[in-house]
Amino acid sequence: MSRLRVLVLMGGPSTEHDISVISGTGVVRAMDGTKYNIHPVLIQKEGTWIWSSRELSPYQKDNFSENYFNSLEGSSTRREKSPALSLLPDCDIAFLALHGKWGEDGHVQALLENWGIPYTGCGLLASALAMDKIRCKDIYRANGVPTPAQRVLWREGFRGDDLVATADALGYPLVIKDPIGGSSIGMGIAKNIEEAEFIVASLFKDSDRLLCEKFISGTEASCGYIDGMPALPPTEMRMTTREYFDFEAKYNGECREVTPAEFSPDLTQRIQELAKNAHRALGCAGYSRTDVRIDKQGGLWALETNTLPGMTPSSLLPAQAACIGVSYSQLIDVIIDISLKIKR
Repeated sequence: MSRLRVLVLMGGPSTEHDISVISGTGVVRAMDGTKYNIHPVLIQKEGTWIWSSRELSPYQKDNFSENYFNSLEGSSTRREKSPALSLLPDCDIAFLALHGKWGEDGHVQALLENWGIPYTGCGLLASALAMDKIRCKDIYRANGVPTPAQRVLWREGFRGDDLVATADALGYPLVIKDPIGGSSIGMGIAKNIEEAEFIVASLFKDSDRLLCEKFISGTEASCGYIDGMPALPPTEMRMTTREYFDFEAKYNGECREVTPAEFSPDLTQRIQELAKNAHRALGCAGYSRTDVRIDKQGGLWALETNTLPGMTPSSLLPAQAACIGVSYSQLIDVIIDISLKIKR
């Protein structure tokens, strides 16, 4: 049987560039070299794409790191700023290890579809809708997926009274987010009007609109969903030194991730159903992961859906898959297999 030719795209211009490289590195190392002809592609922060027309050797695959791209030389190496995708090596599918703006928001998906290159995960519309938390929550509500109450602040014409009215309507603590920020970057939780004013002023420097959301006191969890697979167990996020699951908690060890979560069977099943419903409401394909708040009465509230959830060896989706007997390497096989069957 001939091996599938796979491009592994990583990096990108977003604030999640470094995490994406870790995801891509993990994917490359875990891929079965007897099944795949592997071509890693690094998208640098300023937009240069780096790759080689030569497939990875077994040694390069097993020891892969970002240094591989620095070592490339000779006629097989390409470094192109915003290249036509026809320049990339011929492939059967592109594995997207990208996160955040540009990689997870439909831009790359649109490029790949334009050049007729199959790719892993959700299509361009679902990716764009899920990335924009305001639009995502609109879709949730239209499809009966519970999500915290919200208001939107616009930078143009913004007045202090707008923030006061928003806080009066939603209460404190008040969650304030850049609606297209990723990995919990660009957000804050205000306990009073002074903190809210500071967060809004900071976020308005980079965004023309902000999502303000009612804070749901309780527990945070996250649950993946994979088309055609048994339900994945949710993960509970137990905060240690931080108040909420932000970037520092995710990647600096300030949160204990318990997988499978020690929830009752009923609560576990309801979280799994919520993840599936959110996935379907947004029109996701292949796989996704939805973050959830559980209030003190056991009510569930969808916060956001990740259409390209982290794929580092320690990420939530691989940990959840392992609980149903699917190894990291097997998860990559599953993602590629189901993605090749998606009708775009």
